[in-house]
Amino acid sequence: MKRNWVYFLLLALVFEKIIQHIFVTLAFAFDWAQIRSTVAVNPDFLMVAGGVVVLLFALALWGLVKERGWATNLVIGLALFDIIGEFVAQGTLGIKLNVSFIVATVLLVLGVLHRRQAAKAAPASHAY
Repeated sequence: MKRNWVYFLLLALVFEKIIQHIFVTLAFAFDWAQIRSTVAVNPDFLMVAGGVVVLLFALALWGLVKERGWATNLVIGLALFDIIGEFVAQGTLGIKLNVSFIVATVLLVLGVLHRRQAAKAAPASHAY
């Protein structure tokens, strides 16, 4: 598949998510800026979930670089998980929009665009 701006922006935002989740996981571990008191759910659960998400985003990044078809679906799933996670962590439907939520939303849109581009470029037997 031809690599274009969607692909490169997708890579950049997945890398950003890896860094973001590393820092948030560490923030929960060391209670930086009393972050543990700001969430509506158990911060230990969020810390563990954040560690797993870091690994999954890293796997998705590797898969994108290696042009594995499943990687885009993983990115889409992780973006949805991140979006839903903001509502869960804040404990309300009226959440405060933050950079994490916006990046996850853009990542979701880019993932869908990338998957469509890959499907058009692939032969029918190798469709994503």
